[in-house]
Amino acid sequence: MIEPKAGMDLREIRKGLARLFYVQEIPEQNRIWVFPEGPQNLSYDDLPRLKDIIKQHYPKDARINKTALVVKPGAQSELAEAFTKIAEDLPQTFKVFSTLADAEDWVKR
Repeated sequence: MIEPKAGMDLREIRKGLARLFYVQEIPEQNRIWVFPEGPQNLSYDDLPRLKDIIKQHYPKDARINKTALVVKPGAQSELAEAFTKIAEDLPQTFKVFSTLADAEDWVKR
């Protein structure tokens, strides 16, 4: 489970993702990103760039196939849903949830 700090911008997310993909154990695990503090400092224009960052750093031997995004309803949820559509051709599936329990159930299946 990953909980980014409130207000992270695309530059900070890029640095975190680059490190995250190279942590020894992480490429073997599905992920849950929890955004408890509301929207990050991202716009709809940043979403294609976020996809490119993931594509650039995604390890070729990774077995991650699911990433759950736990967000609050409203603008945060809309941004996350937009990203799942933009990221459809990545080697993992992104799905948006409003509760951690639902996200955990999905990544374990």
